[in-house]
Amino acid sequence: MRKRQGMSILLGLTVVLLLSGCTAGAGAGPQGGSTGSSAGPMDENVAAATALLEEAVERRETILTSETQIVWDETLVPGETYTGTAYYVSNKGDDGNDGLSPETAWATLDRVNKAALEHGDAVFLERGGVWRNTTVETKEGVTYSAYGQGAKPRICASPENGGDPALWSLWWEGENGEKIWLYHRDMPDCGAMVLNEEIVAQKVLGYWSGTEFLHYIGPANWTPEGFDLEEQLSQAPFDVTTELTENLTFFSQADSTLPDTLPIYLTGQGDGRIPVGELYFRCDEGNPGELYESIEFQAQCPLFDNIADGCVLDNLFIGFAGDGVVTVGEGDGVTIQNCEVGWVGGIIGAYNTGDAITGYGAGIQRLAGALGGGNHGTRYQNNYVHHMYHAGGGIEIFEEQGFESGSVYGVQFVGNLFYQCASGLTFFNWDEEANPERKFVDCLYEDNWVLFTGLEDWMDQSFSPAFTHEGGPNLQEGCAIRNNVFFVARSTIVYIQTYVAEYFPDFEGNTYVQYADIPLIHSDSANLDMDIYDPQTALEVLGDESGTVVLLDEDIWGNRLG
Repeated sequence: MRKRQGMSILLGLTVVLLLSGCTAGAGAGPQGGSTGSSAGPMDENVAAATALLEEAVERRETILTSETQIVWDETLVPGETYTGTAYYVSNKGDDGNDGLSPETAWATLDRVNKAALEHGDAVFLERGGVWRNTTVETKEGVTYSAYGQGAKPRICASPENGGDPALWSLWWEGENGEKIWLYHRDMPDCGAMVLNEEIVAQKVLGYWSGTEFLHYIGPANWTPEGFDLEEQLSQAPFDVTTELTENLTFFSQADSTLPDTLPIYLTGQGDGRIPVGELYFRCDEGNPGELYESIEFQAQCPLFDNIADGCVLDNLFIGFAGDGVVTVGEGDGVTIQNCEVGWVGGIIGAYNTGDAITGYGAGIQRLAGALGGGNHGTRYQNNYVHHMYHAGGGIEIFEEQGFESGSVYGVQFVGNLFYQCASGLTFFNWDEEANPERKFVDCLYEDNWVLFTGLEDWMDQSFSPAFTHEGGPNLQEGCAIRNNVFFVARSTIVYIQTYVAEYFPDFEGNTYVQYADIPLIHSDSANLDMDIYDPQTALEVLGDESGTVVLLDEDIWGNRLG
């Protein structure tokens, strides 16, 4: 590993990149840089990019090992102090206890939900503990944090750890050594299976016809224009033995409560009944429970759903879930800090007919994102967010939002690390026309690192920018995107749907690292070139005069932090 080098290298590289002959013209394909034996700008770029990755690893470790700093005080400072009663929760506790000390801790999150928590109280979960398949019903002004030593306490949607050979039975073996294993119990629709927190088993989709699963002919997300229901319904019944064509793939036959009419909405507009069914996993090397100590299932359970005003989430692991786990839909003044949020998404949102748009297109939809909402005063700081099927974080304004003016004030993303999310950060107003009653005000994205967007194998989202300026003109006032590192994205670093210079947020001092054959900016706006590769042109469009661009012509660390 190369010796770590400082940001001064990157600042100098701005001039190198813009004056060297290894960048492309605006709107055209890139010109390759030198990769021969003699040192050149591209070699310097690799060294600079390597230094950034080493710094990102250090930042990730700092977040993962952060200690609880929240203490009692007479004055409430969200994320720093609490003023009320402290309650403790431990896997070794008992719900019959009073919960007022580590020695008399409660055991379950259900007990926490039933407690008469008051503004200023704090709930501390024991580090190293695991709590599963429970939605935390947050109370206004309450802090949820960690105590003790070790890893952050885990709040998981995954109903259990499948890393036990007794939980799997050999269901089918092929002539060439193919082995398909059946899990010991019916499972809810599983978005992905995470093996030893390193490997993601690939989900194979079927299409529910109303009576049975059929071979699915399309990608995970189809637009209404591209979805042919008649063709889909003419497909053969889903055959597990022929559909699981690759090792480490699985099929989640969750059909217990699926209706017999189309379209079918399973999230958002559903009846709340989560379908379950058999889970088949192809693992040719042998019993999965013998091969992997940890097998977690990304199942549906909104772990923190519509967080209440003034809540603090601190030093928690939140994840292994099939859809969104941290939703701040209406809560104002929420603080989420020092948390790890990971392994989220992949459940089926709808078996649509193509006649209506839901969520992310038509056909079969698969979710979800991590940190987000459209509220006031929420601060996301110092979190490690990774392996999201959709966005890592962002803010959105929806037409039906019920705020006083319809605007969103003072949301901040500061010091977070987003790694291998299907898309990175979003800034999204659904209004097609600028509306002064509905805008972003004083929102900030600062000192975030967004790395390898859309470059995890299990993600098949069609478009994966590191930063998304989406929707209409996105009317804003006092919003800034500054001093962030956007490091390599599968489709583009910055996506701009509608470009209106007078409404565009302030980009300042960001670092943009991208492969030279992938655009820095992609736009669908009529007044902006579709693809921009040239660094100087990209910085001019963004208005980022102090920004830095680093172009690469080779893979860096296998698109991973290691």
